[in-house]
Amino acid sequence: MKTMKKQVALILVCFLVCTLVSCGGNEADFTQTTEQTILPEDQLAAENQAFLDTVTYLDYRLTGEEEPYFVGRWFEKNIGGVKHNVTLTDGSTFYFMTSGAESVDVNFTVITSKEEPYFAYSIDGAEPIRRHITDKTVRLPDDGKHTVRIIADGMTESEGKWKEEKGFALKSVVPAEGGKIYGIRPENKIIFYYGDSITEGVRALNMFANSNGNSATNAYPWFCSEKLGAVTYSVGYGASGITVQGSFNTFRNAIDYNSFGRKAEDGVIPDVIVINHGTNDRNASEETFKAELFSAVCRLREKYSNVPIVYMIPFYQSHAESIGEVMNDFENAYVIQTSEWNLTYTDIFHPDSAGAKTAGENLAEELISIFGESFFCSEE
Repeated sequence: MKTMKKQVALILVCFLVCTLVSCGGNEADFTQTTEQTILPEDQLAAENQAFLDTVTYLDYRLTGEEEPYFVGRWFEKNIGGVKHNVTLTDGSTFYFMTSGAESVDVNFTVITSKEEPYFAYSIDGAEPIRRHITDKTVRLPDDGKHTVRIIADGMTESEGKWKEEKGFALKSVVPAEGGKIYGIRPENKIIFYYGDSITEGVRALNMFANSNGNSATNAYPWFCSEKLGAVTYSVGYGASGITVQGSFNTFRNAIDYNSFGRKAEDGVIPDVIVINHGTNDRNASEETFKAELFSAVCRLREKYSNVPIVYMIPFYQSHAESIGEVMNDFENAYVIQTSEWNLTYTDIFHPDSAGAKTAGENLAEELISIFGESFFCSEE
C-alpha cells in the first residue's frame, strides 16, 4: 500500500512539472508565484498586530472580528427588537482598536430607572475619562491606530439588577466615516474580584451611592489590576454579602448567575480569585457566616478547581477570625490582612478614590508577595 501511494504521488508530481513546463513556467517563475502577495486582509491584520505589539500596558491580540471583545459579566439580550450586549455589573469592560477614525460613537440604550449611568473610556492606556452613557461620542487623538477600553463605570447602587436586569445595554460601536474598529483580546492574567459596594466602587467619588458618586475606575480592583498589568473581571454588588442579598444576591449566587434565572456561563477561567466580602454580614452570627462562606468557597473550588483564592479581610474587619478559619480548610487559599492599611473613606465603610488606590496598590503588592513578580508578566 505504501509503495502504491508513493507511485501515485510521483505521478502527480510529474504531472505538475509537465503542466508548468507546458505553460512556459520554470522554477524561478514557480517560486515567484507561490510567494507573490499576501492577501490584503492578511496584510492589514499583520500591520494591526504589529501596532498592538508595541503596546506595553496590556498584551493585546486581534480577535479577527470587527466588533469589540467583552470581558466581565456580559450577556446578549434583545431590547426593542435589537440585540444588545448587557451587563449589570460596574467594572465590566470591552476592548477594541481603531484605525482611520477620529472618533467613535458608543451607543448605549438606557435601561435603568434611576440616575443616568456613566461609562469611562481609556485611549492608549491613558487615565480613564467618565461620560454619561447618552454622551456617546469618544474623540480620538487622530485617525491613526489606537486601543480603546470602555468600562461600565457607575450606576446607582439600588437599581434592580437581580430581577429587573437594570444596567448597561450596548447596542453598537460605530467609528466615524472611513474608520474601522477591530476586536482586541488582552492576554494578561485575569483576576476575578468578588465583593460588595467597595468592589463596585460605590461612593468612591462622593457621599452619594448613585451613578454620580459610584465609579469602578476609582475602586480597588481597577487600581490593583493597573499596577499588575492584569485584566479586571469584577463581580461586585452593593450591600451584598455572604448571608445577605443586597442590590443583587449573595456571594454564593453571584458565582453562578448574571441575574435571576440567567446563568453566568462565559467560560472564562481566572488566574486568581480575590474575595472582599463580610462588611454587610456584620450582624450575622459567626456560625451562620462560616457555614455560608464555606458553601460559597466550595462552589468556587468546584467551578475553578485549580485557581488560587485570595481573601482580602474586609476593611471594617468584620468576621476576620472566622474568615481565616474557613479559608484554612482549603488548599491554594490565602488570607490578606488589611487592618493596618490606613485608608481614607467617604464614610466609615467606603474608601474614597485615594483610599481605593491605596487598597488596590497594597493588594497588588500582597499578590506579588504570594505569587512572585513574574506571575503577572505577559508571556512572550
